[in-house]
Amino acid sequence: MLKPDLLERALHGSYSFCSERDCSIVYFDDQGREHFTVDDLRLRVGVKVKDDPVPLCYCFGFDENHIRDEIERTGNTSIPNKVSELIRDGLCACETRNPAGVCCLGEVNKASKRLMLERIRIRNQG
Repeated sequence: MLKPDLLERALHGSYSFCSERDCSIVYFDDQGREHFTVDDLRLRVGVKVKDDPVPLCYCFGFDENHIRDEIERTGNTSIPNKVSELIRDGLCACETRNPAGVCCLGEVNKASKRLMLERIRIRNQG
């Protein structure tokens, strides 16, 4: 995930992922000596960004805009089901593609629910 010129800095140590939305640090070493921020990575980290496109699924390329657009067009989203099917088919590589190193389905589901609720709120106000 790191930019190529920073790779050597990460060769030593054991790194953890920081999932705090308002913290710019993405990876930090367990000794507290080294850390890498959102600017040090080659890609956008979904839990760290607020402006579109907000990445959700690094294996299959889904972001919040995909879900939002489908909800606008159809009133619902099939993306969580698509991601689930692709995972069942063994096509994901979340451990290496997702900056957090975990399955993205939880974030996809959370974003889908949040965006569905936003649409309902907007429709009820208008």
